[in-house]
Amino acid sequence: MTILAPDKEQVLEAAIGGLSRVAEAIVAVPTEARTKSLHAAENSYRRTARTWGYDEAEIDEWVSVIMFRLRAEVSAQESAHQQYKPKHDSPSLVPTSTAQE
Repeated sequence: MTILAPDKEQVLEAAIGGLSRVAEAIVAVPTEARTKSLHAAENSYRRTARTWGYDEAEIDEWVSVIMFRLRAEVSAQESAHQQYKPKHDSPSLVPTSTAQE
């Protein structure tokens, strides 16, 4: 059985299509672990590119494009989270429970 490799454009498009989910996972980890998470994602993309037969120059270009987009997505999601995160010095709009036991 012959396995046909997808064209390189399809592989890149598929990777870009999944960036939002990868960014969500990275934003979910503590801030101090995000750099390590980004490196892990980059290594995973490199392994994938090698699996599909890219040469090293193509891998560098491919991973550069993916990581640029991933970092932008992580930044956008971080900003969105900060925008909706209540400030510590402002009162919460969520009523607290007054039920007594």
